[in-house]
Parts: sequence; structure tokens; C-alpha cells
Amino acid sequence: MNFLTDISYNVDEINWNKSLLSNPKSTAYQHSDFFIPYQLAYDSKRVFIKILNLSGDIVGQLSGIIHFSNYWTNLNSISKFFISKFNLGSVLNWFQGPIIHDTENSDQILSYILTAIDKIAKDNDVNLISGTSPPQSNLSVDIFKNNNYMIKPWISYVTNINKNIDEIYNSLHNKTRYDIRKGEKSGLEFEIVSTKESLNSYLDIKYPENKKLEKIKKSNVSFREHSWNTSYKNNLEKMYLALSEGIPVAAIVAVLYNGNVVQSGVATSYRTNQYAGSFLTWNIIKWAAENNFKTFDVAGANPNPISPKEKGINLFKSKWASEKVDYFLCTKVFNKTKLNISSFIKEPRSIKNKINRIFTKI
Repeated sequence: MNFLTDISYNVDEINWNKSLLSNPKSTAYQHSDFFIPYQLAYDSKRVFIKILNLSGDIVGQLSGIIHFSNYWTNLNSISKFFISKFNLGSVLNWFQGPIIHDTENSDQILSYILTAIDKIAKDNDVNLISGTSPPQSNLSVDIFKNNNYMIKPWISYVTNINKNIDEIYNSLHNKTRYDIRKGEKSGLEFEIVSTKESLNSYLDIKYPENKKLEKIKKSNVSFREHSWNTSYKNNLEKMYLALSEGIPVAAIVAVLYNGNVVQSGVATSYRTNQYAGSFLTWNIIKWAAENNFKTFDVAGANPNPISPKEKGINLFKSKWASEKVDYFLCTKVFNKTKLNISSFIKEPRSIKNKINRIFTKI
């Protein structure tokens, strides 16, 4: 079957999002506005790929972003000059896509999209391409591999919240229900962030003793400003807090769209209250169910954990009466030489260590 490819750096938002809504697997990550804060804060470039049938209907779509500079904010002025001068740090990135509507021709449509990604990368001198597939999708891993992508299996846990809240609670793991009750008895409070200034709570919890915390906050001021004025005000994103005696001790950022809530960031201070994570997660699920959302996705985990931390994350995420779903991370090096140079400028010690190991073996 013949299809048409449409590549653009702007999009008809109404048509794009209407098409997304027709697919229950689509999330806020593919919404037309999701990458606007990156564009405004870092001068990144949004890209949109549409695959159309001969009737002009969208049968596949992917929204992504090309980052040129935001990964280099902590470099010195000389390094920044070389990165900018020779375009060494460009990355094309997307999340939970592409969304394919014509399942009978899924493989062919996916091939069209990957060809379009290569064209965008070439036209914009991109060095690295990376993305994640949508959970609960059946995109062909072989097609990605045939297009020179490296694939890393990943999993998530998705809870069906389109039912009675008591039924959801009673289906939770015993330990999870115990932790929720302990959190409630300890006086924890649930709050949805309602001011731009409160977005700092996430960083305060994530980096409580980091000497560079204020520098981190300062470097992200513009991004938080634009996120608040777009994603948060348009209800594509929310931050939820667990408070102990009025002080935030846990924060979760989630993206929301099309009946799906997806956890995108977690910060928890277990030293302050070890039950805050469970308490907060449960209250988000309860809030989402009460507001007619259909699913809650606790986000990714390694199916083959290699550290105690990864094992703990996997175990925690599996205890929410959820269905384990497979997806994958995909990466393609588009310009290996520039990527290696940029890696050296960003992390010279890592390159030095590699060289030392080579000479040690000799």
C-alpha cells in the first residue's frame, strides 16, 4: 500500500491532537505542545512526522525534539564555543512513539517513519537519535534493528484505574496497603502543586545536600518558567507532593492526556518519611481515578536489574495491582566522530580512563 510522508517543524495542533486521541495508547509525550518548553528554554527544534494514506488520513505520527545546546549548560565558555561552532552535541529525541493507527500496515508505516527520522537527522546534522516505544504497543523490534538502532528491552507497570477506588485499593499488594496506612497515620498530606515557585520542591527533595543545588535551580529557571506557562497550565503535566508537617518529603511529576497518567519523575526523601513514596503514589492513583482517567503508568524499569537499587525500583513498581508491559529504548548513532568528540568535551575523564585501560592491557 502506498503512503505519503509529511515532515514539518510546525503542526496543525487541532488535527494532530485529534488524531492522537483516536488511539488509546497515546500519551502527553506525543501531544503537539509537549516539547514547547524545550524549544523556548533551550532553542531546541520540534519535529513532526505524519504518514498519510491516499485519502489524506493520518495513519502514523511521531513528535520529537532536536536538542542543540541544553545538554551543555554546565560547560565552560571554551567548551560551549566548540560545541556550538562545530555542532557537536545535537540529539534527536522522542518519547512513547510513534503512534500507529493502521495496525494492518504497521510495519510499512513504521519503516516510513524511520526513513523520515533519518532525513531529519541528516538535514539537521544530528549526531545521535534516541527514543522510546509506547508501552502496550507491538512495534517491530526487527525493523528498528534493520535500520541500525540499538535496542534495550524495558518494562513498565500500568494500573487500570477505570473502576471503583475501593476495588483498586483492595487489589494492591499487602505491603503496599500497609505503607499507605502508615503514611496516613504519620500525618502525611497530599498536595497538587499550584504555584510556579513550588516546582523547586522537586529539586529540593532530589538534591537535599548537593552543593550545586542553587546552581542547578538557576540553570533551569527558564525551563521551569516555560513548563509552567505551557504544560502545567494546559494540564498536560502536574507535580504532586507529600508533605510532612508542611514540608515536602516526596514529589512525583506526571504527564496526563487521553485518559492516561504517566509518571515522569520521582523524588523521595526516605530519611524523612519512609512511607512517603507509597502514600504519594496511592493518592495520585486515587486522584486520577476520581478525575476519570483510565490508566496509571509508574514508568520504566529494567527487566534485568543489575544493582540493588534497580531491583528495589522494579519491586516497588510491581506492587500496584498493575499489568507488566514491555517496551524498549532505541538508540542510533548518526555521526560517530562528532559524538565521540562531544563525549570527550563533556566527560574528558571518562575518555582518559578508557585510554588508560587500553594501555594497561598492552
